[in-house]
Amino acid sequence: MANGREELGILKYETGGSSPKHHKNQRDPTSMENATAMLGPKRLIKKHEFVRIIIQCLHSLGYKNSASCLESESGISHKSPESKLLEMQVLNANWEDSIGILNGIEDLTEETRASALFLVLQQCLLECLSRGDDSSALAILRKRVSPLKVGREKVHNLAAGMLSLKEMGMAKIDDSSICELRRKSLVELEKLLPPPITLPEGRLEHFVETAITAQMDSCIYHNSFREISLYEDHYCGRDQIPTQTVQDKIMEV
Repeated sequence: MANGREELGILKYETGGSSPKHHKNQRDPTSMENATAMLGPKRLIKKHEFVRIIIQCLHSLGYKNSASCLESESGISHKSPESKLLEMQVLNANWEDSIGILNGIEDLTEETRASALFLVLQQCLLECLSRGDDSSALAILRKRVSPLKVGREKVHNLAAGMLSLKEMGMAKIDDSSICELRRKSLVELEKLLPPPITLPEGRLEHFVETAITAQMDSCIYHNSFREISLYEDHYCGRDQIPTQTVQDKIMEV
């Protein structure tokens, strides 16, 4: 892990700065085919997007081996190159490169970029405190975090939290906890970044539930309490509409 002074090198990156240049890999024929192939009777579904969300779903269900096999066979990864690179840099505490990657993503709004940079700098600051490098942590807070347009309250809360950790003697964090915090920061970063860089969580499940809900809403005679099946389109026939009413008779005494 880099020392505090080396990690402070992230300060040379401005919020709107440029990222390190990376060479683009030449696309193989399989990738080119996946990028243009369309699926479905109406040819509305992009094959590479469809496969990508299937792989994401397999990962979320715990079928890691199946997801890896599908990635290998299709030549499609559920994580974009930018997402993979950012993951590697964050998990390895390469904060300078992490910020460079975020600054190099063109389609981010300034608000999203600032929020993403805040997450990276917050983790860097926390690790500086954990090593006892208070001067670097303070420099990051003053020179990099404060200018970010994330709201004064957010910056003040970070500063207050930093001070509280020091006062309570809780700034020191063990290596396993540091790794877990990096992963949590990465998850929050992925939630901020837009498609196609990252995929919204549970994308395939969302599509299926949306389709089921639409079928139920368009069902003219919907009066069924039976479980909905994915094996067939939902439909209630007229025979399921009640034709008789049952009224309680009031007995007069």
